[in-house]
Amino acid sequence: MADPIKSLKGLKQLGLFYNKLNSPTHVLKLLESLPKLKEVSLDGNPCAKEQEFCYELILRMPNIKMLNEEAVKDLEHDVATQYF
Repeated sequence: MADPIKSLKGLKQLGLFYNKLNSPTHVLKLLESLPKLKEVSLDGNPCAKEQEFCYELILRMPNIKMLNEEAVKDLEHDVATQYF
């Protein structure tokens, strides 16, 4: 079954906090399918508890400007690049 969120190609903001999202791989694949996404909130999900997940998201989605309601800074992009 296709994920209905993937059809929202013009989506710019997405709040998915506290939804019991466990699979970092699935969440990253879903978010990458949204090319215009600029802001995403994932707080409260098991997949977002690890800092590694946030850095991978920042690296794979360089257009994200806000993550978990905080601005993504150049330093975080640099750290993500060095981390991976």
